Amino acid sequence: MSHIFVKQGFEQAKKYLRAQAIIIVSVSLVALIKDFQITIALLSGGMAVFLANLYFVYKVFSQSGAQANKKVVSAFYIGESVKIAISVGLLVLAFIQLPGKEVYVLSGYILAYLLQWLAPVIVKTH
Repeated sequence: MSHIFVKQGFEQAKKYLRAQAIIIVSVSLVALIKDFQITIALLSGGMAVFLANLYFVYKVFSQSGAQANKKVVSAFYIGESVKIAISVGLLVLAFIQLPGKEVYVLSGYILAYLLQWLAPVIVKTH
């Protein structure tokens, strides 16, 4: 029974990640009208969140089953900690590589995080 819930959760997470990637890329491509560097900055900020979420989903759903209860909790905490480190590291890298475009990097980052809050509306659960 628990494997069914894990599989459903994993499928929901994949749908969310797909939707997040599509929206991040779409918004970034719209910025091509203005400037290629802005597009790269928006994409960099969004990818800092997306790649961190991708790792988190992989880590959390790598453990499942009733016998793996403590492993799931441990995977969750490790996944969240590494997710934050990935996100911060990618943001720092984007700031270094794109001087003067920090506002756009942060805009992409914030947009991607807003998508997490809107995920229940964006991704249908049934």
